[in-house]
Amino acid sequence: MNYSKTIREYCLQNKGNVFDVSYEMKTHFDMVPYKTLLKILNRLEEEGIIEKYSKGLYIIVNDDPKQDPIISFYASDMNGVVVGYAMYNKYGLTTHQEKPIVIYTRAMETTTKNIGDDYQLIRYPLFFFDNDFKSLIEALDIIENSPMIIDLDVGQMSNVICDLLQYYKDEVLRELIRYHKYQYSTLCTLERMLNDLHIPNKVMEVMMSNHA
Repeated sequence: MNYSKTIREYCLQNKGNVFDVSYEMKTHFDMVPYKTLLKILNRLEEEGIIEKYSKGLYIIVNDDPKQDPIISFYASDMNGVVVGYAMYNKYGLTTHQEKPIVIYTRAMETTTKNIGDDYQLIRYPLFFFDNDFKSLIEALDIIENSPMIIDLDVGQMSNVICDLLQYYKDEVLRELIRYHKYQYSTLCTLERMLNDLHIPNKVMEVMMSNHA
Protein backbone atom coordinates (compact mmCIF):
# COMPACT_ATOMS: atom_id res chain seq x y z
CA MET A 1 0.00 0.00 0.00
CA ASN A 2 1.18 3.50 -0.85
CA TYR A 3 0.54 5.24 2.49
CA SER A 4 0.94 8.78 1.17
CA LYS A 5 -1.45 8.18 -1.74
CA THR A 6 -4.04 6.50 0.48
CA ILE A 7 -4.06 9.22 3.14
CA ARG A 8 -4.09 12.01 0.54
CA GLU A 9 -7.09 10.41 -1.20
CA TYR A 10 -8.85 9.96 2.14
CA CYS A 11 -8.40 13.66 2.93
CA LEU A 12 -9.61 14.72 -0.52
CA GLN A 13 -12.72 12.56 -0.03
CA ASN A 14 -13.45 14.20 3.34
CA LYS A 15 -13.00 17.90 2.77
CA GLY A 16 -14.14 20.08 5.64
CA ASN A 17 -13.82 17.26 8.18
CA VAL A 18 -11.46 16.81 11.08
CA PHE A 19 -8.38 14.57 10.98
CA ASP A 20 -7.84 13.53 14.60
CA VAL A 21 -4.48 11.74 14.54
CA SER A 22 -5.05 9.34 17.45
CA TYR A 23 -8.58 8.46 16.32
CA GLU A 24 -7.67 7.99 12.66
CA MET A 25 -4.68 5.84 13.58
CA LYS A 26 -6.90 3.46 15.51
CA THR A 27 -9.87 3.36 13.15
CA HIS A 28 -8.35 3.67 9.67
CA PHE A 29 -4.56 3.79 9.55
CA ASP A 30 -3.26 1.47 12.23
CA MET A 31 -0.99 -0.11 9.60
CA VAL A 32 0.91 3.17 9.17
CA PRO A 33 3.87 3.73 11.54
CA TYR A 34 3.27 6.81 13.69
CA LYS A 35 6.34 8.72 12.50
CA THR A 36 5.48 7.93 8.90
CA LEU A 37 1.94 9.25 9.41
CA LEU A 38 3.28 12.51 10.88
CA LYS A 39 5.62 12.99 7.92
CA ILE A 40 2.75 12.43 5.50
CA LEU A 41 0.56 14.92 7.37
CA ASN A 42 3.37 17.48 7.30
CA ARG A 43 3.57 17.10 3.52
CA LEU A 44 -0.20 17.41 3.17
CA GLU A 45 -0.09 20.55 5.29
CA GLU A 46 2.62 22.01 3.01
CA GLU A 47 0.42 21.17 0.02
CA GLY A 48 -2.51 23.04 1.59
CA ILE A 49 -4.69 19.92 1.81
CA ILE A 50 -4.92 20.07 5.61
CA GLU A 51 -4.43 22.80 8.21
CA LYS A 52 -3.20 22.23 11.76
CA TYR A 53 -5.89 23.22 14.26
CA SER A 54 -4.30 22.10 17.53
CA LYS A 55 -1.94 19.40 18.77
CA GLY A 56 -2.83 16.13 17.06
CA LEU A 57 -5.76 17.71 15.20
CA TYR A 58 -6.04 18.91 11.61
CA ILE A 59 -8.85 20.36 9.53
CA ILE A 60 -9.10 19.04 5.99
CA VAL A 61 -9.34 22.16 3.84
CA ASN A 62 -12.65 22.86 2.16
CA ASP A 63 -13.06 25.79 -0.23
CA ASP A 64 -16.78 25.97 0.57
CA PRO A 65 -17.18 25.29 4.30
CA LYS A 66 -20.81 24.95 5.37
CA GLN A 67 -20.51 23.65 8.92
CA ASP A 68 -18.33 23.97 11.98
CA PRO A 69 -15.84 21.14 11.27
CA ILE A 70 -15.38 20.28 14.96
CA ILE A 71 -19.12 19.86 15.57
CA SER A 72 -19.59 18.19 12.19
CA PHE A 73 -17.00 15.51 12.99
CA TYR A 74 -17.39 14.88 16.71
CA ALA A 75 -21.17 15.31 16.98
CA SER A 76 -22.50 14.19 13.61
CA ASP A 77 -24.41 11.06 12.65
CA MET A 78 -23.65 8.40 15.28
CA ASN A 79 -20.52 10.05 16.68
CA GLY A 80 -21.87 12.32 19.40
CA VAL A 81 -24.06 15.13 20.64
CA VAL A 82 -23.63 18.76 21.68
CA VAL A 83 -24.76 19.60 25.22
CA GLY A 84 -24.42 22.62 27.53
CA TYR A 85 -25.11 26.19 26.49
CA ALA A 86 -24.76 25.55 22.76
CA MET A 87 -27.64 23.09 23.08
CA TYR A 88 -29.65 25.37 25.42
CA ASN A 89 -29.30 28.20 22.86
CA LYS A 90 -30.38 25.91 20.02
CA TYR A 91 -33.62 25.10 21.83
CA GLY A 92 -34.27 28.68 22.94
CA LEU A 93 -33.93 27.90 26.64
CA THR A 94 -31.73 30.95 27.22
CA THR A 95 -30.04 33.73 25.28
CA HIS A 96 -27.01 33.52 27.57
CA GLN A 97 -23.98 32.11 25.75
CA GLU A 98 -20.90 30.45 27.18
CA LYS A 99 -17.84 28.63 25.95
CA PRO A 100 -16.51 26.03 25.63
CA ILE A 101 -18.96 24.12 23.45
CA VAL A 102 -19.32 20.75 25.19
CA ILE A 103 -19.54 17.61 23.06
CA TYR A 104 -20.08 14.02 24.17
CA THR A 105 -18.38 11.93 21.49
CA ARG A 106 -17.19 8.45 20.66
CA ALA A 107 -14.80 9.77 17.99
CA MET A 108 -11.69 10.07 20.15
CA GLU A 109 -9.43 7.87 22.25
CA THR A 110 -8.75 10.02 25.32
CA THR A 111 -11.23 10.57 28.16
CA THR A 112 -11.40 14.34 27.65
CA LYS A 113 -9.89 16.81 25.22
CA ASN A 114 -9.93 20.59 25.08
CA ILE A 115 -9.54 22.25 21.70
CA GLY A 116 -8.38 25.74 22.57
CA ASP A 117 -10.91 27.61 24.69
CA ASP A 118 -13.75 26.87 22.28
CA TYR A 119 -14.48 23.14 22.62
CA GLN A 120 -14.50 20.55 25.37
CA LEU A 121 -14.79 16.94 24.23
CA ILE A 122 -15.86 14.18 26.62
CA ARG A 123 -15.57 10.56 25.53
CA TYR A 124 -18.89 8.73 25.48
CA PRO A 125 -18.06 5.29 24.01
CA LEU A 126 -21.37 4.33 22.42
CA PHE A 127 -23.12 4.74 19.08
CA PHE A 128 -25.62 7.60 19.10
CA PHE A 129 -28.40 5.82 17.26
CA ASP A 130 -31.02 8.15 15.80
CA ASN A 131 -33.10 10.28 18.17
CA ASP A 132 -33.37 7.65 20.89
CA PHE A 133 -29.95 8.33 22.37
CA LYS A 134 -29.42 11.97 21.49
CA SER A 135 -32.83 13.15 22.70
CA LEU A 136 -32.52 11.40 26.07
CA ILE A 137 -28.99 12.73 26.61
CA GLU A 138 -30.24 16.24 25.83
CA ALA A 139 -33.25 15.87 28.13
CA LEU A 140 -31.12 14.56 31.02
CA ASP A 141 -28.56 17.33 30.54
CA ILE A 142 -31.30 19.97 30.70
CA ILE A 143 -32.96 18.41 33.76
CA GLU A 144 -29.69 18.00 35.65
CA ASN A 145 -28.35 21.47 34.91
CA SER A 146 -31.58 23.48 34.93
CA PRO A 147 -30.87 25.04 38.37
CA MET A 148 -27.62 26.48 36.98
CA ILE A 149 -28.78 27.64 33.53
CA ILE A 150 -28.55 31.42 33.44
CA ASP A 151 -31.71 33.28 32.33
CA LEU A 152 -33.59 30.01 31.85
CA ASP A 153 -37.00 30.20 30.17
CA VAL A 154 -38.84 27.66 32.34
CA GLY A 155 -41.88 27.43 30.04
CA GLN A 156 -39.73 26.74 27.01
CA MET A 157 -37.75 24.17 28.99
CA SER A 158 -40.95 22.24 29.74
CA ASN A 159 -41.94 22.29 26.08
CA VAL A 160 -38.51 21.12 24.91
CA ILE A 161 -38.24 18.29 27.45
CA CYS A 162 -41.77 17.16 26.57
CA ASP A 163 -40.72 16.88 22.90
CA LEU A 164 -37.44 15.14 23.70
CA LEU A 165 -39.04 12.52 25.94
CA GLN A 166 -41.39 11.34 23.20
CA TYR A 167 -38.51 9.08 22.11
CA TYR A 168 -37.93 7.63 25.59
CA LYS A 169 -37.00 3.94 25.96
CA ASP A 170 -35.88 2.16 29.13
CA GLU A 171 -33.18 0.24 27.26
CA VAL A 172 -31.64 3.50 26.08
CA LEU A 173 -31.52 4.86 29.63
CA ARG A 174 -29.93 1.58 30.77
CA GLU A 175 -27.21 2.00 28.17
CA LEU A 176 -26.59 5.67 28.97
CA ILE A 177 -26.12 5.27 32.70
CA ARG A 178 -23.43 2.68 32.05
CA TYR A 179 -21.24 5.50 30.75
CA HIS A 180 -22.45 8.61 32.55
CA LYS A 181 -23.36 9.03 36.20
CA TYR A 182 -26.50 11.12 36.59
CA GLN A 183 -27.65 12.46 39.94
CA TYR A 184 -30.35 10.47 41.72
CA SER A 185 -32.53 13.58 41.79
CA THR A 186 -32.20 13.87 37.99
CA LEU A 187 -33.53 10.35 37.45
CA CYS A 188 -36.37 10.96 39.92
CA THR A 189 -37.35 14.08 37.98
CA LEU A 190 -37.11 12.15 34.72
CA GLU A 191 -39.51 9.53 36.09
CA ARG A 192 -41.97 12.18 37.29
CA MET A 193 -41.95 13.93 33.90
CA LEU A 194 -42.45 10.66 32.03
CA ASN A 195 -45.36 9.75 34.30
CA ASP A 196 -46.90 13.19 33.77
CA LEU A 197 -46.67 12.59 30.02
CA HIS A 198 -48.17 9.09 30.42
CA ILE A 199 -45.04 7.55 28.86
CA PRO A 200 -44.49 3.99 30.16
CA ASN A 201 -41.17 3.68 31.97
CA LYS A 202 -39.21 1.73 34.56
CA VAL A 203 -36.69 4.45 35.43
CA MET A 204 -36.26 3.44 39.08
CA GLU A 205 -35.94 -0.23 38.17
CA VAL A 206 -33.29 0.59 35.56
CA MET A 207 -31.40 2.76 38.03
CA MET A 208 -31.46 0.14 40.79
CA SER A 209 -30.36 -2.63 38.43
CA ASN A 210 -27.41 -0.49 37.41
CA HIS A 211 -26.29 -0.25 41.06
CA ALA A 212 -26.90 -3.92 41.81
